[in-house]
Amino acid sequence: MNNSHPQPNNNQPKYNGKYRVDSTRLPAWNYATNGAYFLTICTKGKQCFFGEVVQGEMQLSQVGEVARRLWGEIPNQFSNCDIDVFCVMPNHIHGILILNQTQMESVNSEEGAMNAQEDAMNRVSTRGGVTGLFNPMLSKNSVSKIVRWYKGRCTFEINRIYQGFGWQERFYDEIIRNQFALDKIRQYIIDNPINWERDREQQPHPPL
Repeated sequence: MNNSHPQPNNNQPKYNGKYRVDSTRLPAWNYATNGAYFLTICTKGKQCFFGEVVQGEMQLSQVGEVARRLWGEIPNQFSNCDIDVFCVMPNHIHGILILNQTQMESVNSEEGAMNAQEDAMNRVSTRGGVTGLFNPMLSKNSVSKIVRWYKGRCTFEINRIYQGFGWQERFYDEIIRNQFALDKIRQYIIDNPINWERDREQQPHPPL
């Protein structure tokens, strides 16, 4: 989890997404675009509000149960969004969101989501600069809007039972470009509790 490895050579498109800390936005990318997104959201100061890992299994606290339940409610609040694999850890959450703005294909069709996003990636400029028309806060039901709702709802409900809870201001995101990357990130999320004792002092970044 604390190392960054290049994608192995294969016949699929290169996995060029870069994990960003200083800025969580990819220049000129519309974060309401159909596709799959890997997110990591950390608690303020990386405090372990959500429970503890015991023998490789996550034991959720009352606060952690709230965080898990509200993540599951995201599709009820955003009709364009489905949730894939996710995991609530002691001080962060990993999850995959799949956006389908048009609803012309099932949000459960991974192949369709990957093809739609790959086509968009071929058209978008990746040069630096202002976000302009692709400002994520101007996009309806964008990743930023979804995360903002989730963090706000969690903060409101958790502070009713535990005063002092908070999130880090930013969140980490990764655009999932293909099936190879999707499978790799899914396994990373599933293995997170098993790797907790070894990696707990490291940034919760995936080995991409």
